[in-house]
Amino acid sequence: MRKISDTITRLAALRAGQGFQINGQGRDRLSDLGDFGSNPGALRARIYVPDDLPEAAPLVVVLHGCTQTAAGYDHGSGWSQLADQESFALLFPEQQRANNANLCFNW
Repeated sequence: MRKISDTITRLAALRAGQGFQINGQGRDRLSDLGDFGSNPGALRARIYVPDDLPEAAPLVVVLHGCTQTAAGYDHGSGWSQLADQESFALLFPEQQRANNANLCFNW
């Protein structure tokens, strides 16, 4: 398993590279994850699974910042592009305004 620092370094390198472009230019690459069990905070769950993902591939959980959405954060950061490149799945929990007006996660 890679360390988070290695993943962040790869993401930064992807962003800094000449070939970095956000796929779809504004298109939401994430899908909704329906019923995923007990959900007392009524969070929305968004996922990204690359095509031809190998069995037992890693899952990376990505939390957006305050005032952001999962799709907006993915679009700006390139996480789904890195997932395609490095073969891992993504789970983006998404905060709801009913829980926090600024969409911040409450720790």
